[in-house]
Amino acid sequence: MDTLTFLQHYWWFIISLLGALLVFLLFVQGGQALLYRIGHTDEERNLIVHSLGRKWELTFTTLVTFGGAFFASFPLFYSTSFGGAVYVWMAILLCFVVQAVAYEYRRKPSNVFGERTYDAFL
Repeated sequence: MDTLTFLQHYWWFIISLLGALLVFLLFVQGGQALLYRIGHTDEERNLIVHSLGRKWELTFTTLVTFGGAFFASFPLFYSTSFGGAVYVWMAILLCFVVQAVAYEYRRKPSNVFGERTYDAFL
């Protein structure tokens, strides 16, 4: 009986830690919404993008790990969530992919869409 209680507390701790890390990283990425309000010159905008820039990899990894921990501890909630909100989860994953492409192609000299278009996707 003590083992079951320990495992329940362990999983709640892991899920809480991963959830808090995910929320923190999503707020860090949300700082790029202030790109044009804070960065007045092109150099300041580049500094903001490079300081906040490559966090999407860690955020995506945390999201996948959080989903795996949820699946391991609460399979009924996980299956209900993915069964009912599959389009919401796909939209979230698509946003991560678009953001990754925007980071890579933002400053390329021969991009078709221009730098402002990629800045909008950040």
